[in-house]
Amino acid sequence: MASENAPGSKSEEGVEEILKETETLMQDLDTNDLNVDGAPAMVFEGFSIDSDEEDGDDENDDINSNSKVEVDEHPLSDHLLSATPAPASAHTGSISANPHHLQGTVANGGATMDSFKQQTDVFKQHASRFASNLGSMAQRAAREVAAATNTVPVTGGHVVQGAPMAQPQGSPYRGGGASQIPPGSPSMVPLPANNASFTAEQRDLLIKEHFGALLTGERVIVFLANLLHVSDSSGTSFFANQSPDSTMWCCVLTYYRLILFSTVPEGQLQMPPPPGWDPLCWSPSPGAKKVLEIPLGSMDRVEKTVYQAGGSSYMGLVVTAKDSGRNLRFTTASYTDTGKAFDAINAYAFPGRRQIGYIFAFESKRQEVMASLKVDETTGQQHITLPPVPKRFDAMIEFPRLISSTSITQSPWVMWGSLNAQYQLSPTYPSVLVGPATLDETKPESQHIIRQCAAFRSERRLPGLTWCSAGGASIWRCSQPKVGLQGNRSPADELFLRHIAESARGANAMAEPQPIYPRSVIQQLTGDYSKDWVLDPGCGLKILDLRPRSAAMGNRTGGYGYENTSHYLNTTLQFCNIGNIHAVRDSFQKLCTLCTSASATDVNWISLVEDTKWLSHLRVILAASWETAYWVHVWRMPVLLHCSHGWDRTSQVSALAQLLLDPYYRTRHGFSVLVEKDFMSFGHPFHTRCAHGEGRGDGIAPEASTADEGQISPIFLQFIDCVYQIVDLFPECFEFNVEYLLELSFNVYSNRFGTLLCDTEKDREHVVQIRQRTYSLWDHLDSFPKFKNENFKESDGVLLMPLPLLLRNVKLWSQRHCFYGPKPTLRVDV
Repeated sequence: MASENAPGSKSEEGVEEILKETETLMQDLDTNDLNVDGAPAMVFEGFSIDSDEEDGDDENDDINSNSKVEVDEHPLSDHLLSATPAPASAHTGSISANPHHLQGTVANGGATMDSFKQQTDVFKQHASRFASNLGSMAQRAAREVAAATNTVPVTGGHVVQGAPMAQPQGSPYRGGGASQIPPGSPSMVPLPANNASFTAEQRDLLIKEHFGALLTGERVIVFLANLLHVSDSSGTSFFANQSPDSTMWCCVLTYYRLILFSTVPEGQLQMPPPPGWDPLCWSPSPGAKKVLEIPLGSMDRVEKTVYQAGGSSYMGLVVTAKDSGRNLRFTTASYTDTGKAFDAINAYAFPGRRQIGYIFAFESKRQEVMASLKVDETTGQQHITLPPVPKRFDAMIEFPRLISSTSITQSPWVMWGSLNAQYQLSPTYPSVLVGPATLDETKPESQHIIRQCAAFRSERRLPGLTWCSAGGASIWRCSQPKVGLQGNRSPADELFLRHIAESARGANAMAEPQPIYPRSVIQQLTGDYSKDWVLDPGCGLKILDLRPRSAAMGNRTGGYGYENTSHYLNTTLQFCNIGNIHAVRDSFQKLCTLCTSASATDVNWISLVEDTKWLSHLRVILAASWETAYWVHVWRMPVLLHCSHGWDRTSQVSALAQLLLDPYYRTRHGFSVLVEKDFMSFGHPFHTRCAHGEGRGDGIAPEASTADEGQISPIFLQFIDCVYQIVDLFPECFEFNVEYLLELSFNVYSNRFGTLLCDTEKDREHVVQIRQRTYSLWDHLDSFPKFKNENFKESDGVLLMPLPLLLRNVKLWSQRHCFYGPKPTLRVDV
């Protein structure tokens, strides 16, 4: 008889456990939806948690050895966790897949022999499907059980068929402190034998040693050890049956992110160049990583699937990112662990649009907020007394700074503080607006013109000033007019634009004469000299419709359209051909697919990148922004920008033009003011475009599923890419550097900070109270000296480079878009 501790005996026990687990899995398909003890499961927003785990009774729970679910202190559990029976299983149908249920049905005379045969055939199909998927898992699990017979220290090991790996790239989401244990030393955390439980101390020490300290408010929800397979789009690949016995990958799910880390020491990840190689040309493999992580906010969907890897079939989870096309795949030691991880990720990553308070940006500051709650003695309501984070864009500071730059005694522009104070005029606009001084907001006739003008514009987004300079030079923004197929007109809207043009003309007459640029200067700036770059006689207002002409004409069928210049006197209209959110989304998806592809033809790399149209979109946006700055600075013209609703393309072009015109916005503080003004206060819908708290997939509750996938588009990420093109071309002109933009881009979707949440200023300030309940992204960026450009040369001039120089140097932002790619793309300095 074999010894009790013989590896063969342990392997047989492991196989028996897998078979028992398979039988339990088949029973879980019953329509009664009871747990293994026959007790009802606890409902938690569409998925169930075993009730014995909530009670802490895990003595007979094999799968609890590698997992832990904590729900007692997270805000999701405050009102949504109930002890009601779980709804019917997703497998519920007219025919049960449980063989015991089938036997009971026939014994009670509830079905004929024909129906019994039909049900048996269906059961065989279910069993065959699960058997084929779990067969290879059982064999791998048996090897894992045999390898974990004894408790051994976790030492290092190679991955991917024993090949040494290079130094891993840094992660953009690492917020924890450095490990206290020197890299490369063997782990002091013992590996439990078989299914023995990890203690909380062992788990925390393992995370701290191989990953680092967690963030404030970041706590572990699920911990899984002994993963059978781990891989991602960067080329990282681990197979339990191909690695040394002491190598282990673990899965950690926190309130903020999903972390997959290996116990292999850092020293074994380094791959020195072969003999005779110059170290300067040797780049580490992008897949040489021991830590993979993705914020829950960056997840697009999580899927249970059977996938091929290393010549074998695996049943596990595939996590897809929103902002990079990145995929993470991992297989747990049991199907039940996979189910728990799947349910927990769907619950915490996708709480839904109406449950925005459950994302990590609020959880990280929850203890401070709760401690500051005070009860109003008169109303009995609780109020947050925590002081809000200071605004970067304060209309009462920034607009007076701009108005004072007109350099004349009486400015042509004036602030309106009461018209939209409660967002009654335009809900998606800031509470303080700037308009022509000839329209007094306190007079009824002026109020009538302003309100009628707002009513004639889409979403009531009337023309509003966002930047001004000497004389009448200014940038205005609005939405498309409601012209329609009938050619509707609004006398109030036409009069409003006439006030802008006449006020600018009067200011230019009072200001110092503008310089007259010779033809050679115009030709050098624009690349050619034609009438398109010369101001038309009598033109008082330049309207730049940022859409293609065909799109603007098509919108007339929906009751909208564009301005008829025959009705708007002294104006000119020009279309800029910038693609809509759908074109941007499709192009970005193609770019992500290309950058994460291991089979892309490198010889045709440039043409493949151009085929995605991403760089083409950037050039068109930069060209429109440059042209806006050109008309404002060279000709001192008021320029009116709009697209359809005036919150996507308009925000991009307006902000980029000001970046070229105003040196203040090229500082770190000024750039944060610019983003808060032209994107956040003027209503760029961050929540809708980024689908914060929403996702796709079968495991997501209906209220947490993305309501309209067609509204998702990386507009703000595209804007950051445009800023990168300018910063990379003229780095000395900016106080921030490319690393600053890279960190900003990675936090657009992370939900670590509340700065880029919500759709409007109204929601951000009065509904959600973002500045009181979350930390600031700008404070985070300013806290790192490495994000400050030490070679910054402060200047008072405009950054209006020749247009061909700008457009011909647009290139792929490889540091961002190829960050998760499987092939080396950037040179790494030794």
